[in-house]
Amino acid sequence: MGRRHLFRALLADRSGASASEFALIVPVLVILITALIDFGGLIYTRLQVASATHAGASFAAAQGFNQAGISTAMAGGASIAITAATPVESCGCPDAAMGVVAATCGSTCTSGAVAGKYVTVSASASYPFIYTWPGLSNPTTLSSTARVRIP
Repeated sequence: MGRRHLFRALLADRSGASASEFALIVPVLVILITALIDFGGLIYTRLQVASATHAGASFAAAQGFNQAGISTAMAGGASIAITAATPVESCGCPDAAMGVVAATCGSTCTSGAVAGKYVTVSASASYPFIYTWPGLSNPTTLSSTARVRIP
């Protein structure tokens, strides 16, 4: 009778249930928190790269084509280390479907407007994930390009 009573008492005891439930849910929570941190860092890096290209394009729009000035503005436009490509000056005609179509400076576009000067700035940065996620390269490279018409 003593053993039977002890066995029933152990089955009725719920004092360790919350600890075992916690042990089951902890790995899931760790993966979720790691994913939040990883993808939050990825989004932050992407925004910094876009900010750098925006800063370079804004400088070009205000000051015209100045390769050193654009590169300096791009470096100052991000709070992380970015790789800025050399800014490119080109001539072209605006096109609704293609963006900007290459043309000779001063020539007449199909719309009747005069071909304008454009500056294209590009930047990229590498983001190393904390955890290697399936389907994503580690590290992954994020890039941004901006084009602006200059006077």
